Amino acid sequence: MDIKEIMSLIDDEHIKKLGELHKIDRVNTKITGQFILKVFVQSALKQQPLSLRAIENLTRNDKSLSDTLNAKDTSKKVIDHSSLGKRLKIANVEYFKNIYEDIAKKYHIKFPSKQLFHIFDSTILTISSKLMKNGLNLGGAENDTHMKMTVSLKNSIPSTIRFCSTQSESSEDVAMAKAINEAKVEKEDIVLFDRGIAKAETFKNFDNEQKLFVTRVLVDRKHKILSNNEIAEYKDDDLTILEDANVHLYNKKGMEIACKLRLVKCKKANGDDIWFLSNMHDLSAHDITLAYKHRWSIEVLFKFLKQHLQFKHFISYEENGMKIYLYCLLIAAILFLMYKKMNNLEGYKIAMLQFMHDLHKSIIKDIVLFCGGDPDLVDQRL
Repeated sequence: MDIKEIMSLIDDEHIKKLGELHKIDRVNTKITGQFILKVFVQSALKQQPLSLRAIENLTRNDKSLSDTLNAKDTSKKVIDHSSLGKRLKIANVEYFKNIYEDIAKKYHIKFPSKQLFHIFDSTILTISSKLMKNGLNLGGAENDTHMKMTVSLKNSIPSTIRFCSTQSESSEDVAMAKAINEAKVEKEDIVLFDRGIAKAETFKNFDNEQKLFVTRVLVDRKHKILSNNEIAEYKDDDLTILEDANVHLYNKKGMEIACKLRLVKCKKANGDDIWFLSNMHDLSAHDITLAYKHRWSIEVLFKFLKQHLQFKHFISYEENGMKIYLYCLLIAAILFLMYKKMNNLEGYKIAMLQFMHDLHKSIIKDIVLFCGGDPDLVDQRL
């Protein structure tokens, strides 16, 4: 699958319909929603510097972008950074959210998976509150404001995203639980998350709602053993299972919460203890530890987003503008992951190098074609 096929998954006709639905261009008809979408997605995939001033200069030299500006006079198909900043402040976020959800849906249709893991984690973007006009204080310096969001990963792509909006969501017990409850979790899904959720009542609620989960809990978490399970034979050089017990947890007030959960106590090869908690009673203890290992894939994705797609970069000091920017970067990420999947590429670093090579070839072909040459000769030389 080449670059043009990947980019064509952003259906211009569908985008137009969504624009009409959300009235994206009602306030400012020159800087269109389509322009904002394409400039962020293309810049991220091309690994071009992202700032309002950089986009201002880029638009002057990229006809494919300037053509998405709504101006009949060609000489007026330019923007200035301050106008773009104001546009990001008021543009309808739902428009970009719907496009992101549409791209994610296309991925799942094109690459159906039997993998049942639905992985949740939060990530934080930090900037001085002197610049950021709203956000959360998460216990850092007084003048530090954070933007926090919880992302879920399913079938290798960011499947849902939830932005935290209240100070109470500085606690993962609140933010993560809300994200899991609001996401579409199928009955057969196994929800994986780290030890941010600690409330025994939350685990009980998940169990009552028949949400299957595997997580970590703090070592020495207070609990009452109801019974012990036999540990089946297994081989794992990284982990030794010490105990597999059915338990009730105690809450912070010392009250026993009547919900039978599974506590698997292990020791890592370096000697550290690690405890896993689950409400699945039909798996072996080893299977529970193996399931939790899949949670690492969301950490790898976050690292890729921040290192290669400028995910930790602030394009706007307004929350609305940052939400638009982040939705566009997640769209870019899904497009790249589709390219990676279609071309059977492993990892992220080599796949990104191959992607950039193909992207440059595509640009050269367009230039050769425009000049009346044979673009097929590019494949023979590059």
